[in-house]
Amino acid sequence: MPEIYGAWASRRDNIVELGTLTSTASTDSVEVSGSKFTFAHTIVGSNVRTIDEGSLDGTNWFSLDGEKTHESTGSYAHHYEPRIVRYVRTRCTSIGADESVNIWMACDS
Repeated sequence: MPEIYGAWASRRDNIVELGTLTSTASTDSVEVSGSKFTFAHTIVGSNVRTIDEGSLDGTNWFSLDGEKTHESTGSYAHHYEPRIVRYVRTRCTSIGADESVNIWMACDS
């Protein structure tokens, strides 16, 4: 993990693209320094389910706030605070053929 995203960096350096998922999988994790998170999910499809997750050690993961169901194409923002974690990622739990979710994350104190 080459960078840490969070409150001590300049504002534009607090934002990172976690990736695009087209199957039930997880994005790569990133290390963070902050307790306020916004995850932006851009959905193509009609039944995509995701879980934004945090971890203290990069191995054991837990939900930041439960599974999110996206029932139409569009962009959705999910805000979490305060959450004290060292790493974050997004896991896709349900997705159909020809569907995708692109995830961006912003972190601040």
